[in-house]
Amino acid sequence: MSAESRTGLIPGAPQRALPATEELATRVSRSPLLVALDIDGTLAPIAPTPQAASVPAATLGTLERLTRARDVHLALVTGRAALDGRRLVNVAESWTIGNHGIELIDPSGALRVNALAEAFAPMIAEAARRLADPLGGIGGVFIEDKAWTLSIHVRLAARADVPRVEQSLTDVAHQLELRVIQGKEIFELRPPVSINKGTALLELAAALGVSDHRGSLGGSLIYAGDDRTDEDAFRALRARQWNAVTVHVGDGTTHGVRTEAEFVLADPPALRELLDWLVTIRERLGRPGA
Repeated sequence: MSAESRTGLIPGAPQRALPATEELATRVSRSPLLVALDIDGTLAPIAPTPQAASVPAATLGTLERLTRARDVHLALVTGRAALDGRRLVNVAESWTIGNHGIELIDPSGALRVNALAEAFAPMIAEAARRLADPLGGIGGVFIEDKAWTLSIHVRLAARADVPRVEQSLTDVAHQLELRVIQGKEIFELRPPVSINKGTALLELAAALGVSDHRGSLGGSLIYAGDDRTDEDAFRALRARQWNAVTVHVGDGTTHGVRTEAEFVLADPPALRELLDWLVTIRERLGRPGA
């Protein structure tokens, strides 16, 4: 029997994270552990609009248990503005990396913004102004101004209108020397700086003592995400911290390209199941005599 017929996955594709193995348990049992998670499409099911998204109460309960476990840090890593991410996942003692790595909210609630990206705020504001007219009359399209980045949502737009949206924002990005990134039913205009979910996550891991200054992983790290911007984190972790656990939530592909993650889970409920298992592992480690 071929590997494909035994696993249901083609050779070289990510492995299924569930049922969890003893080998995986070993990899998440070192301390400290950093659990880093995307929000939309990962913790929260995809919703028609960002405002309609929500994280199930059971998932929030699991995250709260994780933060109470010994030597565990929780970080939410999102394309949303950091304050919006914190609103969706308001779990005490957690970190929130927002705007694809540009912003950080620490457990005390203090917000920090990357100075290189912050300098481009006037260009982002100008991009929003220039796009207001060409996109304002297209049904189902709306612009989300996140100060340091700009999101153009097309989930509710007619498919025939999407190329016109893409052309308009590409023209404006070129005029203002901004970057265009495409995600699931969304386009992002960003500053031309080398900041992403991967760079931010590596920096946080080092600050928390999960990895050393050379990027070597001393503790444990798990990252889960579902979209193209999460691939930045998968690549960064697998290149610098080979024993980090990377999980794609979905079918193992992003825009038709195979994920860089090592593992795959079908959907947010499956991720919650993995997180429940992780809580059990870490709570067991925290018991006297463990």
